[in-house]
Amino acid sequence: MKVRKTFGVVAAAVVAAGLLASLGCPPGNQGAKPLTIAYSDWPGWLVWEIANQKGFCKDAGVDVNFVWYDYLPSMKAFETGNVDAVLVVCGDSLTIAKPSTAIVLTDYSNGNDMIIGKPEFHSIKDLKGKKVAVEENLVEHILLAKALEKNGMTESDVTIESVATDKMPVTLGQSGIAAVGAWYPISGETLKQNPGSAPLFRSSDAPGLIYDALQVSRESLATRRDDWKKVVGVWFKCLDYLNDPKTHADAVKIMAARIKANPDDLEKNLKGTQLLDKDGNLKALEKRDTLDSVYGSLKNANAFYLSHKVYDKAPELDPYVDPSLVKEVIGKSAY
Repeated sequence: MKVRKTFGVVAAAVVAAGLLASLGCPPGNQGAKPLTIAYSDWPGWLVWEIANQKGFCKDAGVDVNFVWYDYLPSMKAFETGNVDAVLVVCGDSLTIAKPSTAIVLTDYSNGNDMIIGKPEFHSIKDLKGKKVAVEENLVEHILLAKALEKNGMTESDVTIESVATDKMPVTLGQSGIAAVGAWYPISGETLKQNPGSAPLFRSSDAPGLIYDALQVSRESLATRRDDWKKVVGVWFKCLDYLNDPKTHADAVKIMAARIKANPDDLEKNLKGTQLLDKDGNLKALEKRDTLDSVYGSLKNANAFYLSHKVYDKAPELDPYVDPSLVKEVIGKSAY
């Protein structure tokens, strides 16, 4: 399998990023090596910061270190074995050379991924013949492809400029760039720094296109399954803390602090990420070819990567998802 070219430019940053920012759940099982999970600034993954601050892993009897990275370096850290698991877009997991398995779905993007146009562009169709900046062969590229498809267009109708996602606020201001693709919080910064710009297409226009999950190395899952099942339980405990009116404000404050954001801004943007509770996981983990299932979403991503020659041979998709841990935690023997 051919690995996305973008990985090469971030390899040198991986070790530094991991050393600079690691905050772990306090130790639970003292006899086992801590599980390590790479995470980054997507709202659905900030929920795990609640576990870090509240000691939920210790309460569950599992020792976990959550290690903070930018998104692409987090994938590289997993690929090179620096961490046992990574919080990643399910489709993007197909492009990592080291195979992984999703053990719990954190969310699907419901508006926080955007194709943002300059003020003079009011629709995707207005982009015909124009330059659009996305991080090539990454999640926003898939979003752009879907936006074009829904508007009767193809990628040949625009010129793709490959730009790192964190550069999009500046990129949209450049001459010749009509639109950019970005996820929150970078999408929010892009809109703020470019007055009059507006989303032309959101992930809410294609719900289920972008699922996010905790993807674990298959070796670690095989040898530490019981510990990973405890981590799945921690996810649902974090959601309970976030959703409880008595603790909601504290939860948002914890999440916002991780990215140095205003809690009110994060609160406003949380609705753009559809967090998946127990029922949400059970529904999305049912095997269907449609986007309301993670399996259908993976099938769509795989078709995209094959057509863009990100890899030459399609991987077997089923091993990328294991619903059994969620079912066991919830106490469901079958759907």
